[in-house]
Amino acid sequence: MTHFQNIFIRNLRFLRTKAELSQLKFSELIEITPNYLNAVENGKYFPSPEVIDRICNVLQILPYQLFLEEQTFANSERIQSIQIISKLKQSVSSEFDKIISEISKK
Repeated sequence: MTHFQNIFIRNLRFLRTKAELSQLKFSELIEITPNYLNAVENGKYFPSPEVIDRICNVLQILPYQLFLEEQTFANSERIQSIQIISKLKQSVSSEFDKIISEISKK
């Protein structure tokens, strides 16, 4: 098994469990058999690009994220969290400004 396969397997398991999906439920969502998913997670098989695409769609990630080293992966998640928080802050701020403006007009 290659280094990248090990990284893929570790990230796949981590993301699947983080999403609170059992192998059975996840295999249904990505349209493969539970036995095939188990074989992938144990390094016996490597999924096709089509299956990787379905994995990414279900986990709401980009394909490259399945191949990130542990440290890079953690940083990537941190950056995504910061971006989400920033967007939320901007949205709340603009809504707050609208409310204040409406109140001021009265």
